[in-house]
Amino acid sequence: MLKRIAASCALVFVNTPVDAFEFSFKGMIKPEVIMSNGGVASYGSAYSHVAPTNALRTDVFGGAPSTEQETNYLESESTSFQAAQSRFSLNMKHDNIRAVLEFDFIDGEDGFTNQTAIQAQEPRLRLATLYYDYSDNLTLFGGQKWSTAAGIKSSGSYNWIGNAFRAGNTGFLAMEVGATYKIDDVTITGALTGKGRNATANGINANELGSMPGLAIDVNYKFSGHTVGFAGHFATLNYEDEPGFAGGENQDANLMKVYTTLNFGDVSFNAEYYSGEALNNQNALGIAPAARLSGGQIRESFSESGFFTFVNWKMGPKQNIRVGYASASVDSDDRGRLSLTELNKNTTAYINYGYAVTSSLTAFAEYTHFDTEYGVDFESFNASVGRAGVVFKF
Repeated sequence: MLKRIAASCALVFVNTPVDAFEFSFKGMIKPEVIMSNGGVASYGSAYSHVAPTNALRTDVFGGAPSTEQETNYLESESTSFQAAQSRFSLNMKHDNIRAVLEFDFIDGEDGFTNQTAIQAQEPRLRLATLYYDYSDNLTLFGGQKWSTAAGIKSSGSYNWIGNAFRAGNTGFLAMEVGATYKIDDVTITGALTGKGRNATANGINANELGSMPGLAIDVNYKFSGHTVGFAGHFATLNYEDEPGFAGGENQDANLMKVYTTLNFGDVSFNAEYYSGEALNNQNALGIAPAARLSGGQIRESFSESGFFTFVNWKMGPKQNIRVGYASASVDSDDRGRLSLTELNKNTTAYINYGYAVTSSLTAFAEYTHFDTEYGVDFESFNASVGRAGVVFKF
């Protein structure tokens, strides 16, 4: 049915014979149970299991010191049943043109807080990208895709959406137009990219003002089954053009990283290190708070750095174990500007096990620990998360 609908749309809009198109419908259904021994956040300040990224500060609630009951709430264990990290994609091909549309069911509109049925089941656009294979060496692309500066896209965790972001992994989705060129074992990708996200409901903002877009680059080299690479994202945020601007200066937003994947038979080693500033302005999902305009004055960019690494061990045709560690921190020169509820340092470690029940169905279990240090007083808070479920790929 889906193939017939997609083929009919293609015929209407481009007047091309349906048989000239190739379609594939792919996806993963991921029902799981998630448990935590205390408050964890999913990219925000609410207690949420949607995509845990850090431990919550239990002595602060809504930006103010917690009452005894609020502290009890933040320290309480909790259990959730979810399927929101399921996803699907429609892939199309015609001659040298390829396209992908991918969706998941995360409640991006409400800030990653809705995790039950009815509330959480809204499709969210992840990928909408066109590729034109000009030759065997050159591919042109445009659309919403993984950032060219993403490096290694997966941290190895079954928490696909949390993915060690804000704890050492950086580089999320971006709107880009660019090209990839391959020279033997070297791949070079360059792109003009949106400088950052539209982080306000008031329309065009500092992340979009100005005639110059952002620039992203990735260069990697493959040898003997291994990969080493460098990636970066560079832009200027035009706060001086904001209508409420009264003082300060435009801010740089940049991200630079090196990464590697080393394969040794059944064992692979993955590692990535980054350094940058204003990462959350460019939707790279770093640890530091975003630069912004407040009371007419520009809050300067925060610098930060971090890394993640994981080892993947294929124990046999059906069993797989991954162990990972990731950490990120605000640079020491900027820590004194953090507020009580802003992250200073965040570390996560995990171990997971997957068993292939069939070629399409994998059962998994994962244990994750968060150690999160907050600003001003540098107090640390810990929480652990357990998750178990199945992934059905189609």
